[in-house]
Amino acid sequence: MLRSVPAPAGEQRPKKTFPEFVAAVYEDPRVGHETRELLLAIGYAADLAKREEGVSVLKVARRKLGVEHGGRARYDRLMADDAPRYKPPREAADWHPSGAPSCEGPRLRPYRPRPYKPRTQTTPPDVPILRDEAIARRLPPPIVHVPAGYTPPRDWRTEDGVCGAGSHHRVLEKDPRTGWVTAHWFCKRHKDHADRVAEQVRDQNEQAPEPIPNVGGLLPCYFAADWAKVYSHYRPHWRPPRYGLAADDWPAVDDAAPRAYGRLRAINGLDLEDA
Repeated sequence: MLRSVPAPAGEQRPKKTFPEFVAAVYEDPRVGHETRELLLAIGYAADLAKREEGVSVLKVARRKLGVEHGGRARYDRLMADDAPRYKPPREAADWHPSGAPSCEGPRLRPYRPRPYKPRTQTTPPDVPILRDEAIARRLPPPIVHVPAGYTPPRDWRTEDGVCGAGSHHRVLEKDPRTGWVTAHWFCKRHKDHADRVAEQVRDQNEQAPEPIPNVGGLLPCYFAADWAKVYSHYRPHWRPPRYGLAADDWPAVDDAAPRAYGRLRAINGLDLEDA
């Protein structure tokens, strides 16, 4: 039998069997296919596998994942990826200006679309020109098939009045509730707007809390062990977040009540050299 997470005072939660644990892992929307494989391997090693004396649970799980003989790179990556941390959005990365998002400043002049000019192709002098219209063939006009109710995409340059040029300046805004960041990008011509936005969010960023983790933290939701030691081994520069290691313990960003997931029995005597 597998023990569940500690229940609140006065409430008794039934223990989960291994089939119930497998069903919970597959029904958990937070678990990706690689993390699911890692969870099932550790669950099998902790509950069903016949372990030799002195062999840790994580070593058995590593064997079942097929990375025992010199191929630990994938196993190490799966463990490191589950370390609870905040991963900022892609737009907030400090990209090179050529790859940054478009400028969100106001347009300095109205946008006027240029009329399309068809290309004129010059026929080489050695190619004969057919004068007979009966022989000369013309391509039919193009036909564009769209579903019913299709509307062309909106032109944000004319409707929103956004600049849309290549960006150069980045301003990060931190959410006062979650600490998550939102990136604002401006081009070189809108540097004054970038400075103004940076000044507006300065106090808010200084008072923002530590970001709530948004990746990892799934192994502590199902197994009770010294996961801080394990994560520090596979991700050397990792630091435990103040919100806890298990994703179940993190504050709900959408103010929804966190779900409770059952845990396996405790994994005692973890040997990182065998992990």
